[in-house]
Amino acid sequence: MKIKSLLATALMLASVSMANAQGYVPGFGGKLNSVKADFNCGWFISEFVDRNGDSHRGLFGDGMSLMYEHVFNKGYGFGINGIFEKKTEEVYTGMIGPSFVYFGSSDKWIYGYSIGLGYGRFDVDSERFGHEDRNGVGYFVQANIERRLTQWLGIGAGVRVLNITAPKSEDNSYYKTHSHGTSSLRFTIGPRFYF
Repeated sequence: MKIKSLLATALMLASVSMANAQGYVPGFGGKLNSVKADFNCGWFISEFVDRNGDSHRGLFGDGMSLMYEHVFNKGYGFGINGIFEKKTEEVYTGMIGPSFVYFGSSDKWIYGYSIGLGYGRFDVDSERFGHEDRNGVGYFVQANIERRLTQWLGIGAGVRVLNITAPKSEDNSYYKTHSHGTSSLRFTIGPRFYF
């Protein structure tokens, strides 16, 4: 009798889980929308040339980003991104634009990537590196992993490479002999809001 009860319970639980699996939507743990507010830190991997002609790589910095992302039933979707990065009070970069995203989930874990392109800007304001601000094109690629804490809330981390390219300066600055733009490698962490 106990074996029949256990088998009946197991079959019932299996049928319930299969019914739930059929209605499962890939993406943000079954949700279609996510808002991500991230703190980032890492390095500018592009070369910065100071007024003495010496080159510098690996300048450390931090920043913030805010992203809204929407996925469809297959896990593919789009995002709107705002990214801000800085190196102390000397170098600032930023980007605003759309992105292509893919996300999937397994239990309470969410994983995915995004590729974005949009308006980019960098601003160098330093006695060491000179003064320069340029508008151009920003593009990034980012990989993420997230953990849902509740149905609506989670925490996530990722790694991102952001590039800003712009036309060369028209004046006589040292930028005329170097590629014009910045590249950065950043690690991100912050809350996730699913709806």
